[in-house]
Amino acid sequence: MKIAIASDTQEIDGLVPATFKESPFLMIIDADKNEIFHIYGKQDPENLVFARKVVEHDCEAVICGPIEKEAFEIMAGAGVTRYLGSGHTVQKAYHYMNLYKLELIRDYIGGPGPFGHSHDFSCDCGEEEDE
Repeated sequence: MKIAIASDTQEIDGLVPATFKESPFLMIIDADKNEIFHIYGKQDPENLVFARKVVEHDCEAVICGPIEKEAFEIMAGAGVTRYLGSGHTVQKAYHYMNLYKLELIRDYIGGPGPFGHSHDFSCDCGEEEDE
């Protein structure tokens, strides 16, 4: 099984950046061998190449910051689980993911929300909008 992790450096002690788009590096971890399989450097401003690499390597999950719409749709469309690891080191975020202590990224930045709607207008779903 492979896991992708966005990082600000090429090292395991690098931080997961604030957003997927801001990440200068993407690590592909071979979870079965517990080792870094490959590291990619930023290739486009939106990190769509990173999103495609996550899918190309058949990653089970990606650990990153909030994700922009197009990159989100590439990965979500391929069934990649998305975990919020911003601010943690790569190593700690990977460890937390294995302990199920990372929040899921359920929607892209500015998206309609995990249930396909927003609270901008009248809504009777029972959820409260964050103030």
